[in-house]
Amino acid sequence: MPKIIIESKISSNGGGDKFKLKINDEKIVEVKFNEKTEIDVDYGEQTLQVCNNFLIKTPKKVINVESDNQNYRITLHFKAWGIIFIFQILMAVLIMNIHQAAVFIAIPIFILEILILIFMGMFEIKEVKRKED
Repeated sequence: MPKIIIESKISSNGGGDKFKLKINDEKIVEVKFNEKTEIDVDYGEQTLQVCNNFLIKTPKKVINVESDNQNYRITLHFKAWGIIFIFQILMAVLIMNIHQAAVFIAIPIFILEILILIFMGMFEIKEVKRKED
């Protein structure tokens, strides 16, 4: 039976010490922060998703298991966090230019940021490319 190796590059800040990784919406495996976890899977297409709650999740990742050891890494979803960063800059500029309505600018942008993190996911699963000799 082939194995996939999941490595987490996320550090825990008191929010727990494990991720829950769903495989094909059936099997749930716990992956620890900053450790490698080996998981037995079948050959063929598999669906992976980290989902602790509605905010700490990843988009579903469909992988094709072809070899015995394939490596994957759980990292921050940099596209989602980049969009959040742009919204933070936009909010700061708007608040500096429109002094009296800071609350009416900050609250909708904050809600939009939370919705982006919910729908895009805070983290993502990436395949680690092997260096071929």
